Amino acid sequence: MTDISGRQRLIRLVRKIFCGAVICLGAYYVYLGLDLLPPEPSLEADNTNIEIVFEEVPEDDAETRQLRLSFEEYCKRNPISTCWDNRQTTDFLYDDDNEQIAIIKSEEFSPELLEKAMQASPKEINRVAEMLEDKKDLQVDEKTKELISALQDLNQNILDQLYEEELPEDVLEARPISNPKLIGKSIIPAHKPPYFGENPVIAVVIDDMGISAKRTADIASLKAPLTVSFLTYGRNLDKQIENSRLSGQEIMIHVPMEAHSVVDEAPDVLTTQMSQQEIQQNLLAMLGKFHDAKGINNHMGSKLTEDMKRMSAVMDVLKEKGLFFLDSKTSAKSKAEEAAEKAGIAYAHRHVFIDNNNDKAYILGQLAKAENVARKNGYAIAIGHPKTQTFAALKDWLPSLEEKGIVLMPLSKIVAILNPGK
Repeated sequence: MTDISGRQRLIRLVRKIFCGAVICLGAYYVYLGLDLLPPEPSLEADNTNIEIVFEEVPEDDAETRQLRLSFEEYCKRNPISTCWDNRQTTDFLYDDDNEQIAIIKSEEFSPELLEKAMQASPKEINRVAEMLEDKKDLQVDEKTKELISALQDLNQNILDQLYEEELPEDVLEARPISNPKLIGKSIIPAHKPPYFGENPVIAVVIDDMGISAKRTADIASLKAPLTVSFLTYGRNLDKQIENSRLSGQEIMIHVPMEAHSVVDEAPDVLTTQMSQQEIQQNLLAMLGKFHDAKGINNHMGSKLTEDMKRMSAVMDVLKEKGLFFLDSKTSAKSKAEEAAEKAGIAYAHRHVFIDNNNDKAYILGQLAKAENVARKNGYAIAIGHPKTQTFAALKDWLPSLEEKGIVLMPLSKIVAILNPGK
């Protein structure tokens, strides 16, 4: 028993020595400042600490300069493509520097990324769709091509619904000739009806330009005298507008205005909560992003266009800038015409929305209604959007106009004839 007890005491002593050595070694490492454990991964992203890298390439091709922006500053520059979930509705206008290009170090494209994106948020769908637009020479199999097409269509459907209220289906008649007089058996108008030439004319206005670079480029590729209206919060506006102008298209400004329906407000929007002075200041800031535009029309706006005081404030700015107003007539109670008449502003209103349904047959049918209005009144104004099927319908419809004896005319020419002296 004595020998066994001695052996146990020896084992205990060795254990104590070993534990003491380990403790001393650990204390020594701590003293040296060495971190023995790997850092725990962060499970929560903190937007305030995210750093976005921009690269700007000067015209002289000098060494690329790095600009570092906070997450909030980045969102102000890129409200649609990356920051849908991070904007505050109180943010109104932001500086739009068309020379800077956002570069995100994202994943390389793969079918797996595409399938994952199809189930993701609108922000992620848009991000991947824009990444695909930049990779025009991708060599992929047929299945992947179908996935790409499906994702781009899904992205376009999201863009179609973003910041949009339901548009009316009605076909409006031309503005009536005012104050006719009955002389004998003849009705004599107070002024001659507008004359557009021997053939009826149609202006086709494409709204919502500048948000999807691909759809905007598709419309520009038609190389026809369409009138294109760019939203005030589009990205790289100068480049996209110049491309449309070089295609022979007339430029307008699509100004977001408050709607009755509950929809997501655009980054820029004029509201009935603003004073008349605020309306004018904010509209001037929007107009400052454009050069050589002919006029504006309302994006949404069923509520604001019914407000006489605020529409008068809009018309005062247009008077100063020499711009006309096209009333999209999202409300039958619009005061825009009355306000324009009071301010001496050239005015016109649309007759037909052509693509409330993104269906080629439907759109061609709506264009036929516009033709009927033009044959009856001498002119018609149709409004569409850069949708996939609108582009397809216009590709078929535009070549048919000469045989039909109809002239496609820039909107500003129609407005000038309708408003002589303004």
